[in-house]
Amino acid sequence: MRPAWPRRLALAIALVALVALAHGGAWAQGGAATGFDHTRHDGKVTITGAPSIACASCHVPGPRGAIGARPGHGACFGACHGAPPVRGQPVAAAREPVCVTCHAPGSWTAPRPAVAYPPYRLDPDYGLAFTHGRHAAADCTTCHAPPGVARPRPAPHARCLTCHATTAPRMSDCAGCHPAGTGANLSPHAVTSELPIGDAFDHQRHRRRSPGAPALACATCHAATARATGLELPAPTVAACSLGGCHDGQAAFAPTERCTRCHTRAPTGGFVVARPTARFSHSDHAGPTLGTACASCHPIAADGQIRTAGHAACSDAACHAADFAARQPTICGACHVATEPWRALAPDRAPPPTSEFGVELSHQRHATIACAQCHRHDTATTELRPERGHGACIGAGCHQAAAGPAPAMTACEACHGLGAEAARRRQRTDAPWTVRARFRHAPHDPAAVACAACHADVAAAATVAAIAGPPKAACAGCHDGARAFRMTGHGCARCHGR
Repeated sequence: MRPAWPRRLALAIALVALVALAHGGAWAQGGAATGFDHTRHDGKVTITGAPSIACASCHVPGPRGAIGARPGHGACFGACHGAPPVRGQPVAAAREPVCVTCHAPGSWTAPRPAVAYPPYRLDPDYGLAFTHGRHAAADCTTCHAPPGVARPRPAPHARCLTCHATTAPRMSDCAGCHPAGTGANLSPHAVTSELPIGDAFDHQRHRRRSPGAPALACATCHAATARATGLELPAPTVAACSLGGCHDGQAAFAPTERCTRCHTRAPTGGFVVARPTARFSHSDHAGPTLGTACASCHPIAADGQIRTAGHAACSDAACHAADFAARQPTICGACHVATEPWRALAPDRAPPPTSEFGVELSHQRHATIACAQCHRHDTATTELRPERGHGACIGAGCHQAAAGPAPAMTACEACHGLGAEAARRRQRTDAPWTVRARFRHAPHDPAAVACAACHADVAAAATVAAIAGPPKAACAGCHDGARAFRMTGHGCARCHGR
């Protein structure tokens, strides 16, 4: 068999000529080393018909596959680029493009020419085809130092030797992990969230979440990274913070309550805040969207009073959870003028002046209760209205008691009906002879005149709609022309009007 070196030498000479053509003016004009391009070098070799040079020809693996020192003259000269140059001696012009890859032009005549090109490293023409999903069974700390643990960064391949000295791909199979490519060097990298938390997050504090508790596993928060089959490693989402009994509003603050605890700096790019013209509408949320009990948004305290649910009413996974991690949310503007989570944002839109709901209450069932126990508020616009909230319903022995009468305070739908108040208001104000717009209880001394004197039918009313306005006869006893003006004549507008 004829030796292969003559053929390889001939190919090397041809390669030198091609490289000289490719680098002809660059190294002479720039005055600096050109650097080594793996992709171009492989192209110059394969275009001559020779096979690609194996990685191990230049990067000789050490014990168990670890990478050795950076390639020296032995990797370039000999079978490829001919005899090595003599140190301190000029080289032939045809061979200078090879030398200028690592040395500045003309520097090879020095006794010890410096290597201008950086020493061996992971070059931009290669990436790392590593997927966390294939390594999910391994402990994260095999490659990554636990938070707060100081240990030197392992040399390249050192983290892989434990397994891949014997497991495929073997350490000598360079292309198994480092495919050749063009463009940007892609290796596993974290994808920055639209709302990054930066240095505000403390890994050590979260690993020792409470005295005596086991340290949190990395995959508790980085589950998406452990499953990743590509090079993009997604950042933990706000939902990951609520898992495992952590930021659920009890063990730790809910992530939608104290945004500025984690989001301390503004990311690049602007935020667009949509400000709807209409306030929140229960009618718009009725049907499939508002299929849960009222208390899911309006929690009832132990004393029967309504508490504010805050963001938890909207950030539920089945509702608007995506808006709390979006750069352009659609609902935040209903209450806030902005959405940046690193700012303290107070709601600037008050609730509507009138309720969308109404109470369907049977006065007949409450006939033994004095009217003043519930109707004790007098305002400029509403006459003897019941107290706002549940104040009229939580007296001793009433609906907030565990053994009190039904319905319980948490059974909101038993009393409140959507649109009932508006319908009742239309019924009363649209009546042809209503006195609702002009009548005032205060001048009529409600303390001296019993409610039943005018509202005789209230005690027997099974529904609120069944309560009619006092009849004209109820007014005749006072409006007799002596105690008060007569109801006859032309003064009807004194009571009837809008």
